[in-house]
Amino acid sequence: MKPWKRWLFLISGLAAAFIAVAVAAQAIRQNSWSPVVEMSWLPAVIVASGSGFRRCRWPRRRIPAG
Repeated sequence: MKPWKRWLFLISGLAAAFIAVAVAAQAIRQNSWSPVVEMSWLPAVIVASGSGFRRCRWPRRRIPAG
């Protein structure tokens, strides 16, 4: 892995951790689950935008078109 990718993963991980802590703190302050529910889409976006899916290459079919 290239050094700039490591830094990118580190920064995005720290940002995700900061957001998770902020959402938990807000939920505790409000005594409600609504902040957690509102930010529940964030882990899915982080996983989908990661490079893990780009590394998984499906083999191409060698079937002629037509």
